[in-house]
Amino acid sequence: MPLNPVARPRQSEADLEDALAAFLEATGLFRVLRQVAGRVLGPTPSGRDWVRCDVLLLASARGLRAGWRHGPILLEVKQVGLPIEIGISQVLDYVRCSWWLPNGTPVLAQWAFVYPAEPLTGALASICARSRVGTAALARGELNLLCGEQRVLTVCDGGVLRVGDMRVGRRLGGSRS
Repeated sequence: MPLNPVARPRQSEADLEDALAAFLEATGLFRVLRQVAGRVLGPTPSGRDWVRCDVLLLASARGLRAGWRHGPILLEVKQVGLPIEIGISQVLDYVRCSWWLPNGTPVLAQWAFVYPAEPLTGALASICARSRVGTAALARGELNLLCGEQRVLTVCDGGVLRVGDMRVGRRLGGSRS
């Protein structure tokens, strides 16, 4: 299974998160919340029900005008070189959590991505797509968020936003629609 090879190997998760947040804040497309507390919405084997995500994005007025009307986005930063399954397992859990905004309002992330990571393929991509979970990578002034093998969103350093195919992850059970 692929490792997280997108960023420099010696960067810490904190450094990666700082760079990601700075890039996103500079675009003005999203409100960037960091180290957000959340609560698991169902029982857990460990009994632990509080969690924390690295970055939660809420579309700003500019982001809404640019076309992002698909809910909050969660980004979980993982150090380069770790097996991707570690981050994927974490964000699969996180899509079943509510996240607390600074004003106390709980929200549900509609999409969750491991950053930085290469695109997923095959069976793992399919499993993740059903939960709206994917990978994100920042290169050449563009943050690309992929769910399964589909591009969901590209955020460009000039504040340009390109929304991709939003039909990914809509399939339920064995249905074909």
